[in-house]
Amino acid sequence: MDALTALVATLLARLHGLTVDAVCPGGWPWAVSLLGVVVGLLPAAGAAAVALWRRRIGSRYGPAESAVLAGTGLLTCGVLPLLVFLATGRVFAAAAGTGPVPGLTARQLRGLDSTVCVVGAQSSYLGRGTVAAAFTAAGPVRSGLALLALVGLPAVAALFTSASARLALRRGPRWPARFFWLPVLAVAALTTTVPAGSAAHLWLGAAAGAFLGMPAVLSLGTPSWAVVHRSLTPRPAARPAARPAPRPAGPAGGAPRPVSAAAGAAGSAGRPGGFGDRLAARFAARAPEPVVSAHSGPGAVVPRPTRAAGPTPTLVAPGVVGANAPVGPRPTGPARFRLVRRLGSGGFGRVWLAHDARLGHTVALKAAHVRDPETEERIRREAQALATVRHPHCVQIQDLVAADSDPGLAELDGMVIVMEYVRGEPLGELVRTRGLLDDVAAARVWSSIAGALDAAHGHGVLHRDVKPGNIVLDADGLAHLIDFGIARKTGDATLTAIGFVLGTPDFLPPEVAAGGRATPQSDSWQLAATVGYALCGQPPRGHHADAVSGLRAAALGGPPTHLPRRSAHLALLSAALHDDPARRPPLREIHRALDDWLRSVGARPDGPVTAGPAGR
Repeated sequence: MDALTALVATLLARLHGLTVDAVCPGGWPWAVSLLGVVVGLLPAAGAAAVALWRRRIGSRYGPAESAVLAGTGLLTCGVLPLLVFLATGRVFAAAAGTGPVPGLTARQLRGLDSTVCVVGAQSSYLGRGTVAAAFTAAGPVRSGLALLALVGLPAVAALFTSASARLALRRGPRWPARFFWLPVLAVAALTTTVPAGSAAHLWLGAAAGAFLGMPAVLSLGTPSWAVVHRSLTPRPAARPAARPAPRPAGPAGGAPRPVSAAAGAAGSAGRPGGFGDRLAARFAARAPEPVVSAHSGPGAVVPRPTRAAGPTPTLVAPGVVGANAPVGPRPTGPARFRLVRRLGSGGFGRVWLAHDARLGHTVALKAAHVRDPETEERIRREAQALATVRHPHCVQIQDLVAADSDPGLAELDGMVIVMEYVRGEPLGELVRTRGLLDDVAAARVWSSIAGALDAAHGHGVLHRDVKPGNIVLDADGLAHLIDFGIARKTGDATLTAIGFVLGTPDFLPPEVAAGGRATPQSDSWQLAATVGYALCGQPPRGHHADAVSGLRAAALGGPPTHLPRRSAHLALLSAALHDDPARRPPLREIHRALDDWLRSVGARPDGPVTAGPAGR
């Protein structure tokens, strides 16, 4: 302790050279305050070290990580500040007496005996009367000052220290923060024998130092979502054996059983009779009429065409079709389109399965219900927006034609969007008939659609109706985002009928339900809600009996009540479903985090949803 006292005395002497003796209460008390700033920066340094370390370890704190976190807080916020307080008290207690003070020269000691203002000699002000005695001193003024300096300032320092610790622990458990702010309060309780003047100036500087440390910790940022997601993934000792695909739920409507990615397609795993074989056989046996529109019920699907060779189709000029097109008899020449059957209808149009003679394959056609300028403008805007998006997991717009320009479209009116036809099954239908997805399957769906939405957002296109019915899994197990039926360019005027709600209430973001404008973060919320449904069979706010109650629950917001409890994606889901759009991770970060997680469990990010190692 003598060596530490001499070291602190030397440091105080150097700090005294930075002060002005003429300023009340004198240069030495202000030197003590500067030392207090250093003490206050110690917790910030510990928090900064934790923030930097967490960028590597993520958010899972095992016994070793917990011990390091707790030890860092106890050392930088408790042990080191306590030693500085005790050594400073010894320096000025000795200076107020008659003995020598290690680390101070005789000239410095004589300067300590000088009187600057009404507080008297600096040595007496800093070295006589303990903290405990300050609360028993006669006079309410002195007791009030003691309460403010020796209780209020420690509380403020602990508050700022807690804030720094919580900044360092963002995107992870916050419980280690108590090992930072509690030791600060413990120092206040353990220094009652320190001279009151020295302690008061140390706490004044410590509060200032703790405040200055917060921006430094904030500037270090947070661990990436990829690191956080990887750290929260339990590492299995051995790869689990393949499980047979669960049977579909019976007519009694029991809870869906999990569809494990381990029960994969035979074509990928080399096992006959797997889920992939049965899914492919099911597609081969069924009539070629998957339902297209997401508004047409649980079977909504868009089939995917084979890419035809030849020139890329182009959109017709907007001024040549639609409400402004010349009205006259329909052409009687060869028809380009042959309607096969009607597949569904939605709020803005009907969807038909058709054969396109020009492209040479089956397509999906979306036409307006009625021919009026507003609806046709809506259709034109949808096509023009989506035509700019090119992504393997996003439905493609191939052409835009006027219904009266082709004799094969005699049953349709207005403008018709020609879309690719993705043959597959909606995610919602798959969950209902085959069971819940496991973590690997869910990660592949989430990553694929997050990439598709990020590409759309890059062109200023919002989907605004991401839900299980609008994600289709094709026969190869790949996910596709379909039906941008309410998509619009960012900043476009909203075209809605009175009383028409854009989006499905159970999958509606809180900010949109409350009347705010949709943003890319709104699409991200809906995608996370869809993935949560695939993992637990429930929307994040649960099912509601009608649209009004669902809309009311969406507008109220609040933490999601229905999430998978044992999923490796729980932390990422909770973040993506945050009520505040600004606190949701960007889709690009989510895509990167999920791909890194898939690699960490030995699964290919671009693999089929119906094949791969188990992710739980």
